[in-house]
Amino acid sequence: MDSKKRSSVEAEGSKERGLVHVWQAGSCSLAPERLPGWGGKTVLQAALGVKHGVLLTEDGEVYSFGTLPWRSEPAEICPSSPILENALVGQYVVTVASGSFHNGAVTESGVVYMWGENSAGQCAVANQQYVPEPNPVSISDSETSSLLAVRILQLACGEEHTLALSISREIWAWGTGCQLGLITTTFPVTKPQKVEHLAGRVVLQVACGAFHSLALVQCLPSQDLKPVPERCNQCSQLLITMTDKEDHVIISDSHCCPLGVTLSESQVENQASTAISPSTETLDNQGEVFENTLVENDVPVATDATRGDAISSQQDTMGTTEISSARNTPSYPDTQAVNEYVQTLSDRSVRENSENGEKPMPSQVPAKFCNTKAFLELNHLKFCLFLCFLATLKCLRLEFDYKCFIMQS
Repeated sequence: MDSKKRSSVEAEGSKERGLVHVWQAGSCSLAPERLPGWGGKTVLQAALGVKHGVLLTEDGEVYSFGTLPWRSEPAEICPSSPILENALVGQYVVTVASGSFHNGAVTESGVVYMWGENSAGQCAVANQQYVPEPNPVSISDSETSSLLAVRILQLACGEEHTLALSISREIWAWGTGCQLGLITTTFPVTKPQKVEHLAGRVVLQVACGAFHSLALVQCLPSQDLKPVPERCNQCSQLLITMTDKEDHVIISDSHCCPLGVTLSESQVENQASTAISPSTETLDNQGEVFENTLVENDVPVATDATRGDAISSQQDTMGTTEISSARNTPSYPDTQAVNEYVQTLSDRSVRENSENGEKPMPSQVPAKFCNTKAFLELNHLKFCLFLCFLATLKCLRLEFDYKCFIMQS
């Protein structure tokens, strides 16, 4: 008995499924009523405008009802019952949409049909006030192939614009107004254009109000992004600057570092240590090399005893620390002794050449020097310059040690 009652209830429910009920402002009855003149076809989807509506049945047909000012026949402007859209017969429609005064439909093959008011180009037809019958809209992507039509999944209509969601999850728009989301100021737009602001994003759904639009976009996968530093690592200047003008603000991220190439931490430390003081090891090595060179040539070199007076004269000023530092400094040759030795070599060479009347051998003098005296004078000049350089380094060393002593005391 219970099974018979259940089956009868399900049968009654199937009869009631897909029926249309309407109610409106100014109606005497507050309860929803059956749509006048509507037959027994099952309705899968309905869409409403300001004073009209469209119905999509389960067999893919589209009906219009209400006030239809775009119809060519006077009797069809205010029909007493829903009117079949004959232009869509044979095209299996899968979804419909209505704006304030225009309509759209999408077939199972992804083709868009538009009809209704077209004063703002919302039906994608140029120079035409009304589109009385459903008219196919050509949507093609010039970036991929202008001959291949773009298949559409969903439509959304406002008052003066229309949005379409393609099978590749991109938005196409046409009509009039900033609600299109297009990079243009020329309206109306009668050829569908892609909304580039959402290029590369996966759009799930579109919706239109009278003069605004909405897109439901898939969230991007979470990524572990490193925080962007506020200042440059080299010059410590702000990477993003903001400039206030009278009526606008300029935000710029075009930072150009004046220091150029980025230095590693080791390079920075090496530069800092070099700037503080000259390298002691370098001074010692230079002194040892120069001393060895002079010893091989029998040049007299001044020892620690020779400079004992110089060290003792500094004891009263710099103290014990300065004395120990001075004693650790390398020994430098005596300038006067070197000059005398070079002069002796020069005189001896000139005297021997004048007595023997022979030119110097190529093995003894470089080929680029044809005169022994010029060669020795050049060596003499080099020795003098090098001694001046060593004396300067020694002065810097003493000055640095003195500063260290003052800081310690």
